[in-house]
Amino acid sequence: MAVVFAVVWLCAILYWRSSGGAPGGGQMLLVLGVLPLGLLAGLWLVRGRRAAKRRAPEVADTGASGDALETDAGQAHPPLDCLAGALRLSCGDAPDAVLALLQAPPRPGLHPRFRDRDGLPVFAAYCDGLETAAAADAMSRRLQPQGSRAPEEERLRALALLQPVAEELFDGLALQLPPLPVSEERVVAGLRRRERHEVGEAVRIRVLLPSAWPQPLRQACGDWLLESALDGGLDARRIALEVLAVQGPEDTWRLLDRLGTATADEQSWQLLLACDSAIGERAVHALMSSGRLMDSRRAEGLVPGEAAAGVLLRPPAAAAPASPEPAASMHRVRMSALQSTTPPRAAARATAELITRTLQHAAVEPDAVAMVVSDADQRPSRAVEASAAAATACPELDTATQCGALGVPCGDIGHVAPLALLALAAAQVRASRQPALALAVAAERERAAVVFTPPASASAPSPDNAGASPDLAA
Repeated sequence: MAVVFAVVWLCAILYWRSSGGAPGGGQMLLVLGVLPLGLLAGLWLVRGRRAAKRRAPEVADTGASGDALETDAGQAHPPLDCLAGALRLSCGDAPDAVLALLQAPPRPGLHPRFRDRDGLPVFAAYCDGLETAAAADAMSRRLQPQGSRAPEEERLRALALLQPVAEELFDGLALQLPPLPVSEERVVAGLRRRERHEVGEAVRIRVLLPSAWPQPLRQACGDWLLESALDGGLDARRIALEVLAVQGPEDTWRLLDRLGTATADEQSWQLLLACDSAIGERAVHALMSSGRLMDSRRAEGLVPGEAAAGVLLRPPAAAAPASPEPAASMHRVRMSALQSTTPPRAAARATAELITRTLQHAAVEPDAVAMVVSDADQRPSRAVEASAAAATACPELDTATQCGALGVPCGDIGHVAPLALLALAAAQVRASRQPALALAVAAERERAAVVFTPPASASAPSPDNAGASPDLAA
């Protein structure tokens, strides 16, 4: 205020001296009093409008965009049964072991070969000693006749990680599926005939691969996995394999939302598989060129990672599996979107509201949540957002021991992260018999949350879980 008055008065005095005029009392009052006050009022008005614009994204983030990404956001849907999960990460191969590791997660080390623009080693979360010869041979046999070139290093590494995950889940699926009706022989008009049972599609296998991969490679991967499934003892009449090209974790979450909100007639068993790797010269250079690689100048950069994961989901009220292992109930995915200019505190509040809304729709008390596992990584913004949101939504949660950040030891694993989080949350529920929450905060704008609970008692079924069992064999 004093600066404004001083500047106006100085300019007025200099003008009057240079012009040689003698201002009257009214003119002096206007110039030395009213003019500075008018300037101050204009400055305060501009500042108020700018502050209102800065606060506007916070209001939009915490409400308007909450249900926009969800299918049938206002409707209730029964939870799916998560029968099995498998993963291969740089920090471990078993969900229980990875959950224990997240209590004090180690950070990725320096890669022995990759260098940044300054010639310094690059931080990378990679699987040491990974063998890619089998994947390279399988792809070569399928791509060479088409004239397609051999896959790059990072793509072979992703497929090498996917192979054991797929085989583990194929073996588990063969045990989980109810047996087919036994064909019986009958004598009709003196002729012996064997009854034939038509088998409807029992399991949809969806393989999620990066859209950056060429279509021939994605098709070769699908053929390879289908052959592996048949070799594992699955009946070709009971499975349908589909390869989907995805661009990031947002596509995986949207797929999970569609599966969780499908009608009873559209529901079927689902086996989801995903793999990705950024451990290769081409992938690291792409991160470096786009300015997204974490280095000494970019604390908010990404650490290249690699992973494969998969989950087996079953519709509610489906025929009981042969395995005695209990299934974890996966409630529907809830999503929201932030504005690109959302401040960190507003982002944490919006994510906390998403968690609260997710728990309310699943009828789970915040105090009952035993663990929150997120994809938060080394970036300070994501770590703070996940911890603050979990503490706000679940005040009784000990964020030091009950909030695991998968991205810290694993780096950026792209669209594989959602399936890895599902496998970990389901394993936590089976081990503790208490609800667990999977939370996604790593993306630029999209956020997602899903609750897992122990299976409902068979003696007291929930009304939401009532429904017709899908036809596995007709």
